[in-house]
Amino acid sequence: MKRRRTFDLVSYLQRLHLLPERLTRKTEAEDLLKQLYDHEKSTGKAPDRLTSRDLHLSPEQLEALQRELEREGLTEPGALRLTEAGRQRALELTRAHRLYELYLAEHSGYAPEDWHRIAHAEEHKLTEREHERIARLLGNPLFDPHGDPIPTSQGTEPTIPHSLSIEELTEGQWYYVEHIEDDEPESFRLLIDAGLTRDSLFRLNRLESARSQIYYEGEALELPTFAFVALTLRPAKEEELKESHSEDTIRLTRLPEGVEATILGLSPSCRGAMRRRLMDLGFVRGSSIRIDMHSPLGNPTAYIVRGAAIALRHDQARYILIQRPHASATE
Repeated sequence: MKRRRTFDLVSYLQRLHLLPERLTRKTEAEDLLKQLYDHEKSTGKAPDRLTSRDLHLSPEQLEALQRELEREGLTEPGALRLTEAGRQRALELTRAHRLYELYLAEHSGYAPEDWHRIAHAEEHKLTEREHERIARLLGNPLFDPHGDPIPTSQGTEPTIPHSLSIEELTEGQWYYVEHIEDDEPESFRLLIDAGLTRDSLFRLNRLESARSQIYYEGEALELPTFAFVALTLRPAKEEELKESHSEDTIRLTRLPEGVEATILGLSPSCRGAMRRRLMDLGFVRGSSIRIDMHSPLGNPTAYIVRGAAIALRHDQARYILIQRPHASATE
């Protein structure tokens, strides 16, 4: 789970004397503060008690963190109930974390599995002024790259959409991904490796207890069924399917030799610098594209787009979505 990774990292750095004890305790206390806030928000009340085992802390560590929160006026004396200042600080940390994740997604080359780790380290350092500077840079967004709502500077946040349970999913139905939960690393990695992200559209081909199959960007992909728990899904709207051409879309990596196709756009999983670079190179909707030549080892491949030959690796070309060529065009 995410919290175990966080606390293990902090403890490791502390053992190597790479983090001052006071700074480490403050960071851990604020992590505990966010957990108390999440519990209060989901249940409407403060937890009756916390055990050090549940938090992967020693009893002495937990007691020290609770004293730290009381001393800072973030929890009420002798209780786990947040003060108004505690709720405000928890919201500030949540806002900083989600803004920074979106900043990393849009303005860095870090992989999605690294966003949480880096944002967790930065959330404790960012000032309110830096929050607002990042928010302005990103256009005052409402959601982070996974679809989690970003609290505003006034402390409000958009409502989280209802998530369909696995039992409510129907084979043959197209679904729209509104959120991917990154708290469970294994499920998150499987979904990201498949290219799924917020705003993805896929068809559920087969739903079984152990493994299921989806149709996404022209490919039939097998996934462990447990990974679907990390997805917040709703049925796709007819206009979304029509606009995305999801039923007639394939990835550029499947373009046959000697066939010209039309670019439909870029995958929603293509973000930040990579998305801007591909668009600057001419990989935009409506452009014609064909294979020019393969390298001796088959990767990269050179494509002709807008009169220019551009070489792309497979991991770059998979982001480019094209219209499936008609059978006559491949003969």
